[in-house]
Amino acid sequence: MDNDKSLEIKESATNLSKSIQPCFDELRESATRLKGFVQKCRNDLYHAEDVWTCKLGIAQASKQQIWQQIGELSGCHFRMRELGSQCKNSALEKAQDYWDKNFEIRVRQKWFIDATQKQKKGIGWKEKDDFIKDIPVILNFIYTEVNKIIKHSLILVYQDISTINLEFITQCISILDGQTKAAWNHQMILIGSEIKNKFESPTVYLPQNTKALRSALSPALDNLIKQRLGDLSWEEVEKFKKEVSTEIDNFINSIFEDILKLANKALVQAIEFYNEFLKKQERYQQETPAQRQAERDWIDSQWAEIKKVEKAIKVMNPLA
Repeated sequence: MDNDKSLEIKESATNLSKSIQPCFDELRESATRLKGFVQKCRNDLYHAEDVWTCKLGIAQASKQQIWQQIGELSGCHFRMRELGSQCKNSALEKAQDYWDKNFEIRVRQKWFIDATQKQKKGIGWKEKDDFIKDIPVILNFIYTEVNKIIKHSLILVYQDISTINLEFITQCISILDGQTKAAWNHQMILIGSEIKNKFESPTVYLPQNTKALRSALSPALDNLIKQRLGDLSWEEVEKFKKEVSTEIDNFINSIFEDILKLANKALVQAIEFYNEFLKKQERYQQETPAQRQAERDWIDSQWAEIKKVEKAIKVMNPLA
């Protein structure tokens, strides 16, 4: 009888254990979820405290210097249109002038002017083969020179945008709370790096959907070289010249449009930063000492609440 009773107790204990185990598992899962929620609350509160701490520095920043910077940026933004247009037109003129002179000397005079100094209507088989070998060499000079012209023509624009007082804007960013500071620093680094790359190597860091000049001129060159049967007429060579001229213009226009758009974007972004900073400054300057203390008290009370919840979680799940 005692054995039967003992077995019954053991069975009941086993069944009870199987019934309680899911409850413990659920409690542990609940504790884990609560812990995650509390961590999010902690992060939000750290951010709130960070914002509270930064308010004084933002309120005391020099408004006069900020307005001065906005004025300089606006002036640079206005100048950029005129200066960019002048530099682009100068690059277009120099590049076309270089191509015209090279074409005149290395193509027309060399291959299409006869012994009596008259214009040929075309060139025959032997001359054509040598001409076809010569044209890619001439275009190599064009690629190199156009690259130099573009880079040189952008120097004045780069010098102008480099006058932006990055030290002051960096100081203003450093006053901000961690999240806002990280976001603005990230934007500054990205656009600063892009500007540096595009101005220093404009024909390497090309705009989207813009081919390198060599690739852009390939179809025109291929069409000229394919003229294998019969004489190569002057009209066909003139057509090639115009195609090259058009592609040079398109290449330069695309690069300048892209770089000037990027420079203007950087200037607008800097102005937007200062405007946002001034709005915060005005808002914080209007806060009274009582409001500031009330906000501090609220933050402290929230920390106290979080500690209470964390203590309760420990009771629910000592391993949490």
